Amino acid sequence: MTQPCAPWTDTARRMEATAAAVPIPVVVAEPDGPPKGTVLLVHGRNGAPGQPQIAEIARAYLARGWRVAAPELPHSAALPGSGPPALISFAGHTAAAAATWAWIAAQWPGAPRALAGHSIGAFAIAHLAADSADAHHVLAVSPPMSGRVLMAAREAMGPAAIEEVRSEAPGYFEEMRTADAEPALNRTVAPLAVVTGAADGLVPLNEARAYFAAAPNARFFAALPDAHHCPAGAACADMLAAALAALGA
Repeated sequence: MTQPCAPWTDTARRMEATAAAVPIPVVVAEPDGPPKGTVLLVHGRNGAPGQPQIAEIARAYLARGWRVAAPELPHSAALPGSGPPALISFAGHTAAAAATWAWIAAQWPGAPRALAGHSIGAFAIAHLAADSADAHHVLAVSPPMSGRVLMAAREAMGPAAIEEVRSEAPGYFEEMRTADAEPALNRTVAPLAVVTGAADGLVPLNEARAYFAAAPNARFFAALPDAHHCPAGAACADMLAAALAALGA
């Protein structure tokens, strides 16, 4: 019987990104052999580096020889001690990711840097990529291009789904009306790939395609049959490997 693999975080070290006003904990894992570069791996709302969908991405990078730096961003319900989840925002998530991105550049100067993100982590990295001509590539998993995409999904679920997010994170709820990564994607020069779930109820397939189409250097798109917003497993691992190959990672 095949034994389940140990969580990637078990062999990682914890560091602190000090480019932010408040230091951000970062889970850092090294590949076997000298790293090709470092990928900033950004989780989504109420996410964490150890969640299955983030672990799948981390393992894909480690297998291809990349160092993985996954921050524990503020205001995640999955990260006790990260601050009140009610204070999550698109702008705050992006700013914290940007601080970690700057810290990576200072920590490993001169080495390639890449961007990967899940859900609103993918929203955040679009903004970082637009302002980083040296980004090696961008990998977006289940990516919403805007807050309106997520609002529409909630509306389709009914009033209870709207009220849930309004009560959990009122500022985030208000920001859903205006948060938009399309202008940033239009300015992104790095090669970009998208892997998403064809049955994603939060980011419908056409919206993931729109994120992909907004990037001038989009290279690879894959939709996993029957997969939802947090894809993981063997089929996902295969598509992530194919995406990274297409991106030259």
